[in-house]
Amino acid sequence: MTTAKHSIIPVEGETVEWKQSLGEWKEIVETCAAFATSHGGTIYIGISPNGERVGVQIGQQSLEDLANKIKINTDPPQFPEIKVVGAEQSALIEIQIEENPAKPVWAFGRPIKRVGRTNQCLRREEAHRLLEVTTGRTWDALVCPRFSSEDVDKKAVRDYLDRAGMKLTTPFKDLLANARLTLGAAGYCNAVALLFGKAPQRIFVSADLKCARFKGTESIDFLDEQTYEGPLLSQLDNALAFVARNTHQAYKITGKPEREIVPEYPEEAVREAIINALCHRDYTSVATIQVRIFDDRLEVWNPGCLPYDITLKMLYRQHHSHPRNPMIAHAFFRARLIEHWGSGTTRIVSACRAGNIKAEFQMEGGCFIVCLRKHPESRPESRPESRPESRPESDVPVRILQALIGGPRSRGELAALLGHKGISGSAKKSVKALLAQGLVEHTIPDKPQSRLQKYRLTDKGKAILTSAK
Repeated sequence: MTTAKHSIIPVEGETVEWKQSLGEWKEIVETCAAFATSHGGTIYIGISPNGERVGVQIGQQSLEDLANKIKINTDPPQFPEIKVVGAEQSALIEIQIEENPAKPVWAFGRPIKRVGRTNQCLRREEAHRLLEVTTGRTWDALVCPRFSSEDVDKKAVRDYLDRAGMKLTTPFKDLLANARLTLGAAGYCNAVALLFGKAPQRIFVSADLKCARFKGTESIDFLDEQTYEGPLLSQLDNALAFVARNTHQAYKITGKPEREIVPEYPEEAVREAIINALCHRDYTSVATIQVRIFDDRLEVWNPGCLPYDITLKMLYRQHHSHPRNPMIAHAFFRARLIEHWGSGTTRIVSACRAGNIKAEFQMEGGCFIVCLRKHPESRPESRPESRPESRPESDVPVRILQALIGGPRSRGELAALLGHKGISGSAKKSVKALLAQGLVEHTIPDKPQSRLQKYRLTDKGKAILTSAK
């Protein structure tokens, strides 16, 4: 901060702003961000709206307080040069803001840009594009300063290593290198916090996933509702288990020794829709991913609009890939959850066509929606209104197999995914029967009663589920 003897005041415009007093500090902070996002500029404090020089009284800590407010309420933090012109009792304050190389600059949680004489809040899609152009990085690649090695969830790491076919003893840094999630000395990125954090929602409040089963065809009466937090892969598993226990399963006789399991909605389509939402959602939005189940359809709501170069019509055919969060998408690819980038929506369409379901892609209120709609002739005349706990016990083996799709599970984890507080007698019998049939196996076969014991699908179990798709 410096003091100058005089200053010529230019008219307001794209790089000049007048403010009458320090009491307008919030507007001053916003203009600092707007200038930094654009081409820089100067704010003059002590000028009335009609251009009259009225000066401003400066207290002992006034300038330090103003500089601190600008730093705290802008992101990236701005440190403009502040000059005092004239005597302290009737001085002008000049704040000179340089153009920031990384754009946009946010003020009070909003991306701001200077347009003419006004400050404009950027749409999220425009903010994302500007970030990519000026930094070469997407949001998921930015450093997450609130995340450290102490926040890493070891269980999430082991789960990922198992899915990726890597040794469970692989060091975390090697896992990150393999998944292209390293940033060197800069720290962990947002993608790492979401994938491996003990409590990502402590940093990203809305990064959870909500599931609901409604009565009828309107989102009014809940039959079941859950909110899932934690790492992204855990959210995926929980959401798939919720869908499995809130939709019907049918059996088809094919002449093979095993009966073919036919889910109400194509399993592959549901899986792809939820993975798509986790990989491509706008994590800066206050909205959350939602899975909504009705009598006639299943919907997956994903906060965020489509990329500027992709239209709804393009999603029904092969199209190029433009992931909003490429680091997260690549991590899902390495975990064998994504087969080919850009093929998710066409896989949904293909799976639904084979299952007599109509796949629809929509945009509403800043959300991308995947709707799996039953054809009228395939809808039952009535639907059960009971909670999932009252479903027939004959469904339990099927639900256990589906719960193990995401990887090995302990008895407690199976109970939670089945919607039970503890493992029930029927579930114990079902697990024992599945073990005897060779559909499920122990992860620690030499110690069946180990407290670390988990259950996983065998190749035979996977084949049964695959044949049902």
